[in-house]
Amino acid sequence: MHNLGQLAQIIKAELIGDPQALVQRARPFDLAGEGDITFAVNAAYRSRITQSPATAIIIAPPAEASNVNLLIAANPKLAYARAIQALHGKPYQPTGVSSDLIAGRGTAMGRDLSIHPRVTIGQDSVIGDRVTLHAGVVICDRCRIGDDTIIFPNVTVYDDSEIGSRVIIHAGTVIGADGFGFVPDEEGRKVKMLQMGRVRIEDDCEIGANCAIDRGGFGDTVIERGAKLDNLIQVGHNTEIGEDTVVVALTGFSGGTRVGRRCVIAGQVGTVHHISIGDGATVTAKAVVTKNVRAGARVGGMMPARDYKDWKRSQVLYFKLPEIVERLKRLEKAVRKMEADDN
Repeated sequence: MHNLGQLAQIIKAELIGDPQALVQRARPFDLAGEGDITFAVNAAYRSRITQSPATAIIIAPPAEASNVNLLIAANPKLAYARAIQALHGKPYQPTGVSSDLIAGRGTAMGRDLSIHPRVTIGQDSVIGDRVTLHAGVVICDRCRIGDDTIIFPNVTVYDDSEIGSRVIIHAGTVIGADGFGFVPDEEGRKVKMLQMGRVRIEDDCEIGANCAIDRGGFGDTVIERGAKLDNLIQVGHNTEIGEDTVVVALTGFSGGTRVGRRCVIAGQVGTVHHISIGDGATVTAKAVVTKNVRAGARVGGMMPARDYKDWKRSQVLYFKLPEIVERLKRLEKAVRKMEADDN
């Protein structure tokens, strides 16, 4: 619980109202009541702030006269996120190390750990301070896990992977499996290329559930500081994802993709191997990136859902395009001939 004077300082907002009023919860606009703080996310909510029973509402400037305590912030959503952390965040309390932990020779364990049942750690790994490993986590040999990192159930971290501090990895993700590398031999059989690189995930990253981040073939696969990956994302070998980049669910990066800093990669995007996406670029949903994208660009190419019958008719026309193009060429040639004859 905080009074509004304290909370305004925490969320970096200007208070118009009673600094002693107490709030104990952050709740959505339509559910907020006495003791709650919420935010007016759009004009429709903002038009109703005088009707809200919430104790305080975060809004963008300018402020109008109101019977409700207002917190004015340039970015209300950011201020609300900070309010949630202040009101609902729980300080870390170590739970200790489960008696059934399996740890290999040479592994070093930090202080104030929370190691849940059925965790396995291989040889010569290093686990930092205040690390949380949930049930069923497997950390293989020679791995490094930084301070304050949380790894949720059934995550597997392969040999030689390096994970920074304050990283969150959600359930079911696999870090450091082999990249997809094969070479056909003289008879067309696939010969596996040994994957000699590692995975390196830097500080303050978050990796969603059921992601797969492959180790590098020779160099490393790198997720840079502060990058955020949604669920069900494939990161191919030797991919690099830049600082503070956001990647939405079901995206697949082919090997060697380079993604710059502060990019937004929307859902179901795919890339071909060895392309680069520049700093600050946005790739919209379902796009397939086949060539380099310049910094700051916004690119797309999605196929939105449409009426099924219309889609079927368009597909028929699509497959007739080569024939239509040839007919158009013949017509253009005939028109040019007629024009020449007239002259």
